[in-house]
Amino acid sequence: MSDALHTLDKVDVKDLPPLAQELVALIGFSATLRLVEKRPGIPAFIPKVLTPDHWLLDTLGQQQAEALVKHYGGETITVPNCKLAMVKIRQRRIVQTRADGFSQTEAALLHGVTPRWVRELESRDPEPDRNLSLF
Repeated sequence: MSDALHTLDKVDVKDLPPLAQELVALIGFSATLRLVEKRPGIPAFIPKVLTPDHWLLDTLGQQQAEALVKHYGGETITVPNCKLAMVKIRQRRIVQTRADGFSQTEAALLHGVTPRWVRELESRDPEPDRNLSLF
């Protein structure tokens, strides 16, 4: 997964799929991110009892793995891939990059998109009237 989700302040939890939102509430953002990175869109069986060598312990840590087992033990969950959230985060970052004074081309290069995509994104979200900041 991209670095985009690594910065919590750039993520609106409402952008995440419902299961990811539930996981964030249950085990926290960082642990949810690690789970999504490990099993994006892949069903994962959550055991009723953790063994010392279970992949959940390595991925989440003891406390978060136990919380997941307590809540979902014996169930198979399909870990969301959070692709839509990633797109929204990247779009917000592009807009912020432009607000920080970068050109469309520079913003495109920084975010791995084309300048045409930056223009398209800007045309969807009208630019705030910057003249008001003069007064």
